Amino acid sequence: MIWITVALLMFVFIFNMHSATQKSDFALVIKLPIEFKASENITPVGYALHGLRGLALFFWLVPFLAWLHARREVKSAAAAFPFRLLDVEPSSGPGIVIQTIAFLLLLGAPFASAWHFWTFLTMYGQVCRNRMVPPCEDGLWSRPVSANLWDHTYRMTDGSSNNGPSYEPMFEPALALLLCGIAAGFTLLLIVEMFRVRSRVEA
Repeated sequence: MIWITVALLMFVFIFNMHSATQKSDFALVIKLPIEFKASENITPVGYALHGLRGLALFFWLVPFLAWLHARREVKSAAAAFPFRLLDVEPSSGPGIVIQTIAFLLLLGAPFASAWHFWTFLTMYGQVCRNRMVPPCEDGLWSRPVSANLWDHTYRMTDGSSNNGPSYEPMFEPALALLLCGIAAGFTLLLIVEMFRVRSRVEA
């Protein structure tokens, strides 16, 4: 129950972040502890950065809990994935279809979103100083000259202004890659464990 709650909240987060980034008129109107609303004061690059931060910080928990569930499941490979819709048996034909869709939405969609946010930042994101002096520089890893190791006057923007979230070019991209890599690792472990469950059941 904890896993599915976290996964569904993550799905809502991803959907709303995409809607905000693309300035879509459609979004899931669901109240969350942290609310995201489209604003003219935040550029799409800012939304993409917030989206990548959220995925990197929290998404790894979803495949981790799913992997723990799969290690304890012995009924079938489909049942090893901890998603239930009404009383549909996961190992039945309709159940396998439901589990496959749930897997793609709750695990595949976050990875696709992380890739989208990352490519968006690399294509359009620029690192600026708080007062635009020196001017904005290209790239996620750009670091204007400063005597401080962690300078919160750095901003990730689209280059049109310095109105964007504070950003540390040396650490944040590396941290995001590391945590997304951990999520990918747990997802791989989950798939391996599901195949092991299938082998035990067939034996």
